[in-house]
Amino acid sequence: MTIDGREFRNAMGLFATGVTVVTSGKVPKFHGMTANAFSSISLDPPLVLVCVDKHTHMLEVLQETGAFSVNFLAADQQGTSNYFANSDRPHDETEFADIDYTIGSTGMPRINGAICVIDCLVHSVTDAGDHDVYIGEVKAMETTPDADPLLFFGGGYRALAPKS
Repeated sequence: MTIDGREFRNAMGLFATGVTVVTSGKVPKFHGMTANAFSSISLDPPLVLVCVDKHTHMLEVLQETGAFSVNFLAADQQGTSNYFANSDRPHDETEFADIDYTIGSTGMPRINGAICVIDCLVHSVTDAGDHDVYIGEVKAMETTPDADPLLFFGGGYRALAPKS
């Protein structure tokens, strides 16, 4: 049985996820990408994974830096998600010009206002078809648990139902 790529993508879009922006780079040239292919995988040691398309600029940046941050976006950061999902944005020193960020313990940019930021060093990389799976060892994190997350489902952004 052959699975059509578009049909598979649509089916996977039925899995609700949070929205992250993975950031990496070196001063003054940082890079970010919107990603929902993210997961925690181990508590001891603390490990996470992010899947990176082999045809993106992020792959080159991660190979160069060996570090990344994962920023869990808040509900009011849809514009940030859209910006980093746009492959036509600049991939130079101006990419973060309009982004409110600080530098984390690994030297990677942390997007201010994110509900959680995880700073990682690359632990390992695994080939996975048209993507590479980057496993990161968590070195630091900061959370803002009272904020609502930005959610993605069925090809669009969603909101949490009001608390009852």
